[in-house]
Amino acid sequence: MTTLRGMTPQGMKKFEQYIANLREQHTELFPLSDLNYGPWSSGFEPAIEIEQKMFATRTDLGKYLAERFKNGGAKAEELATNKNLWSWLAAFWFDTLCPQQKDGIRKVRETIRYVCSLDYRDYYRHLVGATWFVYAQHGKYSRLFLHSPPYEHNDFMEQLASKQSIILGKSLVQVADTLYWDNHSQRPKTNASNREVPGNARRLVAVIWQLELTYDVYSMSADKILELLPAEFEQWKAK
Repeated sequence: MTTLRGMTPQGMKKFEQYIANLREQHTELFPLSDLNYGPWSSGFEPAIEIEQKMFATRTDLGKYLAERFKNGGAKAEELATNKNLWSWLAAFWFDTLCPQQKDGIRKVRETIRYVCSLDYRDYYRHLVGATWFVYAQHGKYSRLFLHSPPYEHNDFMEQLASKQSIILGKSLVQVADTLYWDNHSQRPKTNASNREVPGNARRLVAVIWQLELTYDVYSMSADKILELLPAEFEQWKAK
C-alpha cells in the first residue's frame, strides 16, 4: 500500500516531459520512486492508502477511488479541484492508463489524459479525475461513460460528459442510461453513438438543449423527460 500524495508544479513538469519523451522512445517507464518525495510531490490530507493495481474498466477505477475517499474522510468538493492529486494518481497507475502492448510499445494519448487541468474543457478528458467525478456523481448510472478500459475515452464521455449541464444532471444521465445501455449484454446498445442513426447520443444533447427553452429539465424526473423526447427516440426506449 502507498500513501496518497499530490504532484508539485515541479512534478507536473517532470511528468509532462516524461510523456513527451515517451512519444519518441515508446518504452520508457515513469520513475515511480520519485512520486513519494519532494520536490516532485507533497503530502495529501487526510492520509489515505491506495494499492498499485490494474483495473479492468473505468468503472472499477471510479468505484475503488470513491470507496477509498469516502472511507478516508476526504471531501468531494475539495477532491474535484485537486489537479495535483489526479496527476499524481495518473502517474502512479500509469501502467493501467498507458499499458505496454505486446511489442513493448505504449500508445500515448494527449497529455491532458494524464496531467490534469482544471479547465473543464480538458478536465473531463483526464483518465483518473473525470472517472472519479462521474462515478461519484452517478454510481451505477455512470456505466455508460465508464464501461471502457481505463485508458479509453469513449464517445459517451466525449459527447455527454463534456457538457457540464448534462453530466451534473442526475435525471439526464438516467435518461441516457435508459436509452443507450443494454442491460442484457451489459454494454452500450449498438449504434447508440452513431451520428447517422436517429435518436443517437448527439441528438439527445441537441434535444435536451431545445427542451431547456421551455422546461426546467434539471428539476424533472427521468421518466418525465423521457416522455418529452420526440418520436425518433422511441426505438431506443423499446430495446
